[in-house]
Amino acid sequence: MTPPLLLVPLDARPCTSRFPRDIAAIAGLTVLAPNPALLGDLRRPADTAALHDWLQDHAPRASALVIALDTLAYGGLIPSRREDIPLETLVERLSLLKHLKLAHPNLPLYAFSVTMRLSDSNDATEEKSYWDRFGKLLFRHSFHLDRYQQLHDPQDLETASEAEALIPPEILADYLATRERNFLVNRMLIDWTRDGILDLLLLTQDDTSRFGFNVREQRQLLADIQAKGLQDRVLIYPGADEVASVLVARHLNQSQGRKPAFHLVTSTPDGADITAMYEDRPLSRTVAGQVAAVGGRLVDNPADADIALMLNTPSTGQGDLALRIGLDRPDTPPRDLAPFVRALESSSRPVALADVAYANGADPELFRAFQNYPDLAAFAGWNTAGNTIGTVVAQASAYLHQRSRGTPFPSDPDVLAQQGFLRDRMADDLLYQSFLRPLLQQELAAGAPLDALEADLGRRLETLWRRHFPQIAIAGISASLPWNRLFEADITVQAR
Repeated sequence: MTPPLLLVPLDARPCTSRFPRDIAAIAGLTVLAPNPALLGDLRRPADTAALHDWLQDHAPRASALVIALDTLAYGGLIPSRREDIPLETLVERLSLLKHLKLAHPNLPLYAFSVTMRLSDSNDATEEKSYWDRFGKLLFRHSFHLDRYQQLHDPQDLETASEAEALIPPEILADYLATRERNFLVNRMLIDWTRDGILDLLLLTQDDTSRFGFNVREQRQLLADIQAKGLQDRVLIYPGADEVASVLVARHLNQSQGRKPAFHLVTSTPDGADITAMYEDRPLSRTVAGQVAAVGGRLVDNPADADIALMLNTPSTGQGDLALRIGLDRPDTPPRDLAPFVRALESSSRPVALADVAYANGADPELFRAFQNYPDLAAFAGWNTAGNTIGTVVAQASAYLHQRSRGTPFPSDPDVLAQQGFLRDRMADDLLYQSFLRPLLQQELAAGAPLDALEADLGRRLETLWRRHFPQIAIAGISASLPWNRLFEADITVQAR
């Protein structure tokens, strides 16, 4: 039996900790993760000392390590933006990686760090407390200052200066110091990859745009990577919550010496050229980054592909189902889904469907035209385009790994894992995110208690399932809101 892979996730949410385990199970690989109580939550950082002990205890019996460096250093992704931890302490915590590599030189160490985001909102839920007053101003100052430095438009400098004048100097100084600290950590990690401590490093971008301090840092990190000749071992692209799943798939592909070939098909003529919300590049580049991260390759000829990677794209610009932004955009002409559905149903290759017509939910219009989700090799349609595409290429990689071992039996655990993950995506990305969550948001705004909505969540999802998927019998659906908010749900569909 293959030794288990050790995972230190960003936190205990399903998308960061459960998805990697479920995807690994499709390939027959066991993933061990720390007790969720050690991983922290929305308000509490992870217990980094306990995580150090856990890694040292389990590393001798592992096949590989997948480590969220933000968890090991800061206590999680959100603490990396909030916590005032000295740089020296962060370096000391991360030095465990040196000791592990020295003690286990043949143990693959795949790691990732999410570069510090810059959110365009006055919402301090995942930020320092001053973000609810100055978040939009900080974003505006950052965006226009970087834009001025790139395009030299005097109006940008004026806008940046006006925003800066409205931000208390001590708050701007604190924010810039936090960014600088995190940036220095990432530069150090690039050096550690050069030195062989990390076998692969992903520096992913969460919630970004075309300009800003975070984009400027990205340019500097890319220059550092290129100067050190590390383009194949350090990758930068949009993503965050899906990265552990991608690295599990990377290990699966490398363990077999496989470079899965993906042929990209979009539902709209210029779909690959559209820049999704919360990202800084066309979808084609997001796809290229995710495919490279799993160790795959893109091919132009469908006959050369292992997987048909099919993107349901908008025609002019992406909307957001949860925020009710731009809901008319995906359906503007020339978005005719009939040819895309025919291509889905007639593909000579296994189909991995990434539904990125909207952010934060799968496309109801595609669902009305296509219902064969259980026959797909992979499917996702949640949060950002990077989250969706990364999940899809990771599941597709696990699916190929499963099929490489011969024709499976329907009752095999890995086949059941594949079917279960698809059902969970159907219930979560489509039924919850696209259909139920908007209703829950209205009910919450009208005064309904969140705990009452949570208590009834499974029943309401079962009702939606019977309405929309009557041909697929299930035993039930369990659902909860692990961070006491509607943004993410923990949903499991029980097979009959």
